[in-house]
Amino acid sequence: MALWAVLTFHRTLGADSRDTTPLPMVLEGCAAAVIAATTYSPFGEAERATGRGLPILRLCSALVLCGLAIGSLAAAAAIANAPGAQLSGGILPVVRNVLGMTGIGLVVVLVTGGLLGWAGPLAYVAVCEFALIANYSTPLAWPARPPADRGGWIAAMVVFAAGLVAYTVRGARSRVSE
Repeated sequence: MALWAVLTFHRTLGADSRDTTPLPMVLEGCAAAVIAATTYSPFGEAERATGRGLPILRLCSALVLCGLAIGSLAAAAAIANAPGAQLSGGILPVVRNVLGMTGIGLVVVLVTGGLLGWAGPLAYVAVCEFALIANYSTPLAWPARPPADRGGWIAAMVVFAAGLVAYTVRGARSRVSE
């Protein structure tokens, strides 16, 4: 609903010459934060000791949640059918941003646990908001890059792959003493 409102009423937050609306970036970061928060499990060691198929479940759940988040944002953009209401660059930047920010969230849950995993993607969104306003061009701030930027795609997919592999193998931290 929020993405529909942004696209319909053309809400922008920064002075940007590339016609990029930063509020969808905030929504993408929120979707990644929700995915990172779902990694929390109250079972801890009992789950790890009894679940041989747990890495496959972690992998599948992360991929399915990413797909649902991207699909939901795409559906919201499609519903906003007012003249001129469209995502800048189409759906591909949404895919890049959601996957990359989810990778950040999955890396953060290895350190902080699932309960605080949401902080990583949202902190990264705050950094990218400033990068967008200041027109930074580093690939590490891929949400602020143009939609077809190869360096941004590479950076986002490397972070996603690293986070996904690490989370699949290790899982989220369940207590401070780990």
